[in-house]
Amino acid sequence: MPRSSDLIGLPVLTGSDMKRIGRVQEVLLSQDGSRICGLVLDGGGLFQQRRVLDFQAVQMVGATHLMAQESYLTDETGTCCGERLHGLPVLDPGGEELGIMDDIHFDPSTGRVTALQLSRGFVDDLLGGKGVVAVAGPLLTGEAAIMLDGPGEYAGGIHG
Repeated sequence: MPRSSDLIGLPVLTGSDMKRIGRVQEVLLSQDGSRICGLVLDGGGLFQQRRVLDFQAVQMVGATHLMAQESYLTDETGTCCGERLHGLPVLDPGGEELGIMDDIHFDPSTGRVTALQLSRGFVDDLLGGKGVVAVAGPLLTGEAAIMLDGPGEYAGGIHG
């Protein structure tokens, strides 16, 4: 599964002539953190309006390019920046810290968040690798932490 960080910097192509409409600068999530809903594109000058590609318009996520229809979100009120969650502690439903949110794994065809990649610190990451916890439902995201809504299956890294 791709990670949200894999999207940053990718060129976005559209139409049969594969016209480049920009590069991904930022990933926007739904407020509950359950899916990617938009991609902020670069481009334009100082006075150009912010362009947020609707993730539902994405047709293909490749390693070096995205293909999409040119369809933009007009209202961002139900979104939050995915980067805002980076570095927050991830808690299980009982309040135990599983690690620090490092990246988001998602289904490229739907944008649904499938797992969180967690760091447990430089040494633990180096010795055991980063962990991944599956996301079963919406995330409870706050200013200081992310809480899993249900038990997630933890894989890799050092846990506990």
